[in-house]
Amino acid sequence: MKTGGKLALALAALLGVWAQAAAADEVRLLMTSMSPPGSPNSVFFYDWAKRVSEQSNGALKVEVRDGVSLANFTNVVDRVNDDVVQIGWSIHGMYGGRFPLTEVADLPFLANSNQNGTVALWRLYASGAIDSEYKDVHPLFFGLVGLTGLHFAKEPKTIDDLKGLKIRVVGKVQSDMVTRLGGAPISLPSDDMYSGLQRGTIDAAATSWTAFGPYKLLEVTSYHVEGPLGTSTSMFFMSKKKYEALPPAAKKAIDDNSGEAPSLAFADFIVSQGIASRKQAAASDKHKIVELNPTQIANWSKAVEPVIDQWTKDWPGGDKVLAAYRKILADVTAGH
Repeated sequence: MKTGGKLALALAALLGVWAQAAAADEVRLLMTSMSPPGSPNSVFFYDWAKRVSEQSNGALKVEVRDGVSLANFTNVVDRVNDDVVQIGWSIHGMYGGRFPLTEVADLPFLANSNQNGTVALWRLYASGAIDSEYKDVHPLFFGLVGLTGLHFAKEPKTIDDLKGLKIRVVGKVQSDMVTRLGGAPISLPSDDMYSGLQRGTIDAAATSWTAFGPYKLLEVTSYHVEGPLGTSTSMFFMSKKKYEALPPAAKKAIDDNSGEAPSLAFADFIVSQGIASRKQAAASDKHKIVELNPTQIANWSKAVEPVIDQWTKDWPGGDKVLAAYRKILADVTAGH
């Protein structure tokens, strides 16, 4: 073999060794979308993962796994802490009593927009006011999953009294709110809303317009009540142990895509998905959308005041967290 050929082979072998070394140094993190492949949620997660991976300059590779084979909303916190997946998406209310102070943003008649509530929640977390709930979890960013409405399979006799109506809820706050409004709260996973409405197991679901696309709720609802009925908080997160073990370049890429800005971006994304579903309902003669009038808002707000009062009593420090959240929310709403 000629000298030039030997040199080329040697160089190729050396490059191969370097490539293997680089690949060995690259940290691989699995991120669960818990969403159908190709869905808007999945696309959002893939875009975030790609951006983080590229900005790490080879130190990190975030790979998205769709569906619920690796984790679902009821076990994702444990799956992340057990290192089955490394980045998860969780709705706090699915873990009753584990993140109660974070659920301050769930309370009805507080946030007037998904974006304002999300930014206020992140700032509350950044202030250290709810650190006690994150001893083993490292949030990357938060996101409210849309303002809650009541979505009925068929038009109720009246919305001024929900007595006897079975309404699907997530978490204690929604459960207590529905109870105070006269309804019967029913806990169901998101995946079961469709069948529950279709079969009559529930009469309505307390959820946001954002849930309509992924769970095809337009097919099994017809009457929609809108009002400032609270929301559900969610977070993208890692285990604190896994996050703290990341090499500096990988951690920087994660940090640069965490915090208030991506929280707001996720809130915007959620709103955009809800708008699309609401437009479909508004354009269909099979659906009716009603907004609570001022009198109903006043009556409903008064009816659920005990829910907020009880929340502050149920959780140590709840009164201080509520006061802090309200102040931050007022600042955010005012544009500060």
